[in-house]
Amino acid sequence: MKRIQVQWLVAAVTSMCLPWVQAQVSEPFLDFSLQEVLELEITSVSKKPQTVSRAAAAVHVITGEDIRRSGAQTIVDALRLAPGLQVAQVSANAWAVSARGANGRFANKLLVLMDGRTVYSPMFSGVFWDAQDSLLADIERIEVIRGPGAALWGANAVNGVINIITKSAAATQGPLLDLSAGTASHGNLSMRYGGQLQDLGHWRLYGKAIANKAFDLAQSRGKGFDNWRQQRLGWRADINPTAVDAVTFQTEVYQGSYGESALLNFTSPPGSVLQGITQTNSGGHVLARWQHDMSQNNAMTVQTYLEQSRRDWPAHTFIGVNTFDLDLQYRHRAIKAHDIVLGASFRQNNDQAHLSTTGLPANVLHYETFSQERMRTRMWSLLAQDDISLYPDKLILTLGSKLEKHQGEKIKPMPNVRLLWTPNTEQTFWTSASKAIRTPSRVDRNGTIRALLPSEFTIGGQALPRPGFIEVSGRSTFEELWAYELGWKQRLAPGLSLDAAAYHNQYTHLRSGSYNMNAVQCIPTYGLPLPPGSPTFGECYSGIPLPHQYLILPATMANEFSGHSQGFELSLDWQASRQHRWQANLTRFEMKVKSHTGLQSNLDSPGSSPKWSGSVHWSYTPNKQTETDVVVRHVGPLTDVLFGQAVPSYTATDVRFAWRSSPQVQWSVTGRNLLTSQHLEFVSELNDVARTLIGPSLILGLRIQF
Repeated sequence: MKRIQVQWLVAAVTSMCLPWVQAQVSEPFLDFSLQEVLELEITSVSKKPQTVSRAAAAVHVITGEDIRRSGAQTIVDALRLAPGLQVAQVSANAWAVSARGANGRFANKLLVLMDGRTVYSPMFSGVFWDAQDSLLADIERIEVIRGPGAALWGANAVNGVINIITKSAAATQGPLLDLSAGTASHGNLSMRYGGQLQDLGHWRLYGKAIANKAFDLAQSRGKGFDNWRQQRLGWRADINPTAVDAVTFQTEVYQGSYGESALLNFTSPPGSVLQGITQTNSGGHVLARWQHDMSQNNAMTVQTYLEQSRRDWPAHTFIGVNTFDLDLQYRHRAIKAHDIVLGASFRQNNDQAHLSTTGLPANVLHYETFSQERMRTRMWSLLAQDDISLYPDKLILTLGSKLEKHQGEKIKPMPNVRLLWTPNTEQTFWTSASKAIRTPSRVDRNGTIRALLPSEFTIGGQALPRPGFIEVSGRSTFEELWAYELGWKQRLAPGLSLDAAAYHNQYTHLRSGSYNMNAVQCIPTYGLPLPPGSPTFGECYSGIPLPHQYLILPATMANEFSGHSQGFELSLDWQASRQHRWQANLTRFEMKVKSHTGLQSNLDSPGSSPKWSGSVHWSYTPNKQTETDVVVRHVGPLTDVLFGQAVPSYTATDVRFAWRSSPQVQWSVTGRNLLTSQHLEFVSELNDVARTLIGPSLILGLRIQF
C-alpha cells in the first residue's frame, strides 16, 4: 500500500467515524490493581484457568493495558515488558527472541502460540516474527512462561512458552481506529468493527496496514534496505448456541514485502557482498474451537485449524507450508482432590522448499539448500496431567506427561512433576522437574547451511587466500533438556509483590557441526600442476587469481554437544499510590557447553544471551485524561553470537505521554531508545544480514474508540 493510499484511507475512515462519537464510558482508569494482576486467570501453565499467584511456574502476564501504555508497535515490542525474555532487534523487520538463553534470529527452543495456534516454522523450528502480528488493541494478554512447557504443549516448548491470547468478539464491540506515524514509520493503521449476531453471540472484522522505514547500517555503510510493508485482514465470531456451549470461529489472511540488507555469499573476494533484496510473504489460517461444559464441573474442548504460508526469500529459499492441526482436551474434576486434564492431538505439515534466486546476481552461494524439495511430516500425541490436592488450598502436587510420536521416530515421553505450597494468602512456593525436547526441523533433517568464514580463520596457520565458507550438512536428532526450577511469590506489603525464580537446565544432544581440516575443498579446480605432497585444496593457494574460486570447509551436522545453564529472575511490582506504579526486574543467565569429539562448532552459542539484563518501568496517571510511562532497559554484552560475533551492552529509555481530548479520543507521543546513540542489539548468527543500528525514534499516535 503506497503512502498516499494510507493517508487517503485514514482521512476517509476518520471522517466517517467522527460523527458517531458519543459520550460513553472511557477505558478503565488503571485497569488492574496489583491484587487483580496477581489473581488474573491464565491457561498456559496447566491448560486450564488458574491465577498467577497459584501457578507453579515462572509466569508473567503482559496485559492489554500494559501493551497500550508501553507504546508498542509490534508484538515483539510488547515482549520486552516480560522479565527473563531476551528480545533483540536484528534489523527493521527481523528479531531474535528467546527465554533463558540460546537466542538468535533462528532461535529454536521457544514455543509461540496465538489463540492456541502454533506459529513456529517447521523449516527451522523458530518463528518468523515479521509475520506474527495482530491489532495490538485486540490482544487481551500475553502469557509468558520461562522454563519448559513440553509436558502440556509438546516439542519445542524447551526454554519457554509465549501464548498470545486475543479478546473475545464480545469485548471488541463498536468501531476502533488506531493510527500512528513517526521517524521510523510512514504510517501504521489499524481498524476494527464489532457487532452482534442477534442473541447468538458477537463478531468483529479488522484490518491492519503498516509501512515502516529502513534503519541505518553500522560501519558508515549508509541507509539499509530493510523497509517493509504488510497488510492483514481478519474476522472472528464467538457464539453461544446453548448455556453450556461456546464456539469460536476466526480467520485471517496477510501479505507483506520485506527488504533486507543481505550479505550475499559471493564466490569472489571479499566473499561477502552487501545487496538489498526483497522477500515476500503471504498466508492465512482458519480456526474453529468448541468448548462444552459437562456435569460435575467437567469440560471438553475441541480445536482445529488449517494454515498456509508462503515465503520467497532470495539467497535463502522459497518456503511453502500447509498445516492441519486437531486437538482434543477433556478436564475431569469429579474425583475428590483431583483435577485431571487428558488430551490428544494430531498435526500434519506438507512443505516445499527450493532455491530462490529472485533478484540475485550470478555466483552467489545460497545460505541453505535442501536435498529434498517436498516433505510431509506427521505428529501424534497423548497428554495426561493430574493436580492432586494433598492438603486443601495449601499443598498441590502435579504429575503429568505428554507422549509425542513423530513420523519415523520413536515415542518421546516428556514428564513433568510440580509441587505448589501456599502457606497463606500472602506467599507461594513452588518447585518443578520436567523434561523437554526439540524436534529436528527441515534444515536438521535434510538441509545444508553455508556461512562465510571470518577473515581471522586460518588453515594450517595460513590465512585464507580465497573466500572460505563453512558448509554444514547431515542429519541431527532430537535435543533434550531436563530442567529443575524453584520459585517464590510474595506480597511483601500492601501494593508490593515479589516474584523470584531460579533454575538449572541440563542439555544433551545439542546440535553441532564437526569438521575435518583435511577435508577442505577448493571449488572449482582448474587443473593447475601442484608440487608433490600438496593438499587437495592446494590450487586455491597457488597465488594465481582464478575466477570465482573459493574454499569449502565441510562439516557434519550431529548432536555432539551437551551443556548446562543456570540463572535467576527477580521481578518487583509496587503500586505506590493510585497515581504511581513501579515495576522492576533483573535477570542473571549463564551457560556452558562442551563437545564430546574432535573439532566441533556449537550451533547454539552460550554467548548469544546477556549474563545480566533488567529494566525499570514507572507509570504515572494523575487523572483520567493524562498518563505518562517511562521504561529504562539495560542489556549486557553478547560475547559470542556465533563465529565470534560480539555485541556491546546498551542502555535505552522509552517514554510515552498520552492525553484524552474526549472519552473516545486519545493522542499519544512515544520516544523509543532515547538518551542513547544508535547501537547494535543483535547480529544474525548466519552472518546473512548487515549489522544494523537501532536508533532513537519518535512516534505520534491517535486512537479513536467508541
